[in-house]
Amino acid sequence: MQQAAQLFVQKGYAAVTMNEVCTAAQVSKGSLYHHFPSKDELFLSIVEEDTEQWLAEWDAIQDKITGIEDRFYALGEHYANDFQNPLICGLEEYARSRTHSEEIYLRLSQLYNSGATACRNLLQEGMDSGYLASGDLNHYVVIVCGMLEGIGRVREITAPSEGTADVMKYYRDGIKLLLQGLRA
Repeated sequence: MQQAAQLFVQKGYAAVTMNEVCTAAQVSKGSLYHHFPSKDELFLSIVEEDTEQWLAEWDAIQDKITGIEDRFYALGEHYANDFQNPLICGLEEYARSRTHSEEIYLRLSQLYNSGATACRNLLQEGMDSGYLASGDLNHYVVIVCGMLEGIGRVREITAPSEGTADVMKYYRDGIKLLLQGLRA
């Protein structure tokens, strides 16, 4: 999976062949197809593992922070630290590249929902505690996740030479504006 991930990062989903993965990983085609029946399965497994790692890192970060506001800022920083994750760019390419089966769309949706869990839980806690105004949690999740994911994408396109420290300021300002609008 590591070799395949490197290939997907370097070349993009469409340009990688299963033969290349076999060569890079030094495994037979039969062995690769035994574990991953298709390139779709291989790629989605890699992205799912990356998402699980991101969520585990977030869990470790948030466990050390007590205040809701501080956790929102930490979540923004967590997104900022991951904004140039090449697998996310590859996932965007993959999701938009062609029509997928219903099963693939379901897995893509589950990937999004997994990533949105951090936002959902924090927003729910904020509303339950009275720190945030009550509202439609599902709408808030889309808005907050869209903002956090969008900040990185916009900065990546408009100022590609900016590093994480520069982008971090945009995330902090975004969280500040968000909290001003959502506070009870």
